Amino acid sequence: MKAIYTSDNTAQLVERQGDIAEVTTSKGYAWPGETLCKVQNTGNGYIAHFPAPNCMMQDYYVCLDYSQAYDLVLALSMFKKELGFEDE
Repeated sequence: MKAIYTSDNTAQLVERQGDIAEVTTSKGYAWPGETLCKVQNTGNGYIAHFPAPNCMMQDYYVCLDYSQAYDLVLALSMFKKELGFEDE
């Protein structure tokens, strides 16, 4: 599955293959194709990996069980407008 999301003058490509979903830079970015976030379904929950944008920073990981991920999606859905998603 693939989807493209645009915001201002940039676009992000979201792809899922099996248990892994990845968000990469697309149109409007200096280096298209860079990974912004990779989420893996581990069978016990999800691990989200945010690669460091440069060598001076560390990668960032978020681990959530299924109920935490579900609740987070519900809570973030209240911020759709602020995050750049249109209301339906």
